[in-house]
Amino acid sequence: MLSHAIARRYAKGLLEAVAVIASGHETKIKEDLASLVQAIDGHDGLKLLIMMNPAVSVQQKQAILGKIMETMELHATARRFVDVLAEKERLDHLALISDVYGELVDEKAGVVNAEITTAAPLDSGQVAQLEKSLHEATGGEVRISRKTDPQLLGGVVTRIGDVVYDGSLQGQLARIRELLEST
Repeated sequence: MLSHAIARRYAKGLLEAVAVIASGHETKIKEDLASLVQAIDGHDGLKLLIMMNPAVSVQQKQAILGKIMETMELHATARRFVDVLAEKERLDHLALISDVYGELVDEKAGVVNAEITTAAPLDSGQVAQLEKSLHEATGGEVRISRKTDPQLLGGVVTRIGDVVYDGSLQGQLARIRELLEST
């Protein structure tokens, strides 16, 4: 939980800084950080070298990341932010900070991220109907990510942030069982 608190503090600080020094580039910086995380995660040796090796100095980490970020043509604000994380020895939080920053940018833009879990894959019509219902319920643009879990038996479990709406058959059966046990 401490990691998430740290990540949120840095992500909020970055969002505030971007609003002042690079207003309008919030989405570009979000994409840049996500691309950098993906590049690092895709290379185990690099991840070990930069993120977890205390024998590598901060300056060496900054130089390595600087070359990578330059090659990837990351926004100057994103590059400076990663340098700050290196200075503060928080590079191990980069992936989580990137995720939280992305959530904050989406929230600021009025985008709602919803995770839909169903027993079987949904067709495009069903996804469109869910998207429409969620848009009406939240009042914002909805971005849906889908998962399947055969244990649900049927129905839909929707997660929006920390709120879970369990409309699955498995959830309904569990509620009926609790009701019967309590009487």
